[in-house]
This record gives sequence, structure tokens and C-alpha cells, in this order.
Amino acid sequence: MKKSVLPAKFYLWLFLATILTFLIHESAHWLMGTALGYTMTFHLNGVAATTAMQPAHKALVDAAGPLVTALQGVVAFMLVFRSRQIVAYAFLYVAAFMRLLATAISLVHLNDEARLSQYVGLGTWTLPLLVTAGLVFLTWRASRHMQLTWLDHLWCYITASIAIGAVVGVDRLLF
Repeated sequence: MKKSVLPAKFYLWLFLATILTFLIHESAHWLMGTALGYTMTFHLNGVAATTAMQPAHKALVDAAGPLVTALQGVVAFMLVFRSRQIVAYAFLYVAAFMRLLATAISLVHLNDEARLSQYVGLGTWTLPLLVTAGLVFLTWRASRHMQLTWLDHLWCYITASIAIGAVVGVDRLLF
């Protein structure tokens, strides 16, 4: 059996990267809404305008979070390939995992990409699947580049799941 490649401290980084990714993602929504002139409320797992938005503005606000998260994933991927930076891998993994879960949740409640995809006339699933597939592909390539083991992947999944559960749980408690 192959030993884990990632050191134990990586999982602390992964936990922190998850929290930071949520904050960055939601901040992008908030900043876009604010830039468009709306008063916005901010939560750990959501942002909303206090008044009704014009449809085009709603689409821009919806697009801001996933766009920043996808950009995070691309930059992290480039850092992994340039320097095998494990902290960068944490941010790449979280970007992919977060959008994958958001796409799955769209079966019940449409995520940002699904709403945007409908707005631009691409159907519900086009953008969520493209964003998720792209980020998962980058994560897969980076993990192969770093020669990660199944044990590394298992611990990444467990850590990210706990971190996302913590963010969602704290959000529900506070808001």
C-alpha cells in the first residue's frame, strides 16, 4: 500500500482554504451587488439583496461568485504545476469540491451557475456541468502531477466535507 504523499499540516490548510473560499466566493457576490448599487446582506453561505434586483443585475451577481472560484482554481492549478505547492492544491481542491457540491444541490435548489445558465438560455445544467467538469479535471491533473494516493484523496474528501459542514452549520446558527 502506498503511503500518503500529503503531510498532516496540509489538512489544516485544506480546512482553512475551505473557509476562505466560501468567504471569497460570497464576497464576490456581495461586491458585485454593492457595485451595482444594491444594499446586500452577507452570510457565510449566501448573499442577498435587500430589495428586488433587475434580472440582468441578478445574473451578474450570480456570476461573480463562481467566476472568482473558478479563477481561484485555475491560479491554484498553475501554482501546483510550477512548484508542486501543496497549499495551492488545497485551494484547487476546494474550488472543485465546492462547485461539485453546489451542482449536486441544484437538484433541489438551483445554484449560481444553474440560474445563470437559465438566464442566458443554455438550459439549467450547461454552466454548472462545464464549471464543475473543468475544475474537477484540473484537480485530477494536479493530483496526478503530485502523485497523490487514494489515501490522500480520501483524507481530502473527509477534511473538505467536515469544513463545508462547519461553514454551513455555523451559517445556519448565526443567520
